[in-house]
Amino acid sequence: MTQQKPKAFDFGAEADQAPAPAPGPASSPADPQAFDFGEAEEAPAPVTPPKALSFDDLPAVPAASNLTRKAAPRALFDSEDHPAVRDALASASADYPTLFAQAEGRLAILFRRILPVKLSLVTDWAEEPLLEQAALLQPITELVLKFTQMGVPAQLDAALESTRAPSGMFGKLFRRAQSPAEFKPALTASRAQLLQLMADSEVAVRNLEASAQNLSLHGAVLAVVATLAANSPDAALLDALTQRRTLIGQAVRQAELSILQMGQVRQQAAELIAQVSSFLTVTLPALEMAQAQGGA
Repeated sequence: MTQQKPKAFDFGAEADQAPAPAPGPASSPADPQAFDFGEAEEAPAPVTPPKALSFDDLPAVPAASNLTRKAAPRALFDSEDHPAVRDALASASADYPTLFAQAEGRLAILFRRILPVKLSLVTDWAEEPLLEQAALLQPITELVLKFTQMGVPAQLDAALESTRAPSGMFGKLFRRAQSPAEFKPALTASRAQLLQLMADSEVAVRNLEASAQNLSLHGAVLAVVATLAANSPDAALLDALTQRRTLIGQAVRQAELSILQMGQVRQQAAELIAQVSSFLTVTLPALEMAQAQGGA
């Protein structure tokens, strides 16, 4: 008991001298804890502010990351190289609302390619789509020619004529009797060719329609650019815009006419397929049965 009291007095005495060097020494954890612990219950309030201040100094990295995240989407349309893209999109939305609603993203890509507008860009504008469409027109032309050369309507008329009895004395004497069954192999082959033509034409028309739509987008972009550059003093640029728009417009109309022509051919082919099938599956079996019964 007597030993604990002097230690307590000496500890308190050391504590009276310790407050000045208290922040420095870290070797005596018990002494500052015993002395400052009683006052530390009132000190937690001021302890928190320095933490808040030091915490504000740390988040420099997240602030920079937030800035970088916002800068990325802004570069989509606010490019320094293409300052007129936003105005071009607004003009396209007003002049071509349906096209803009269907292909806003594709229009934005095309505007970023041609803006800022230059003569070299205009003179070569849509060159690849034009060449692609010229290549896609070739299968349409070949299919139309193939349908004409097949001559299925003439074959079908001859087959149906063979089912009728000759009229008049001259027909009975000099008309060569031809059995309807003789037309079966040719009509069967023609039906297969017509079915293949329908399948090939569907692919050809679908490809040509996609090409024409792509050219229409390029033409719309040129129209908007021509409007924005209407007051340009560069006469060569304005002439190039007019000539290129005319060329693209003619190509689009050519594709539309070819698609319309192929549609008419497909309709005729579908009707012929139905007629040939009717002859092979209904008319010819009925004739053969009638001839068999007559011979019996």
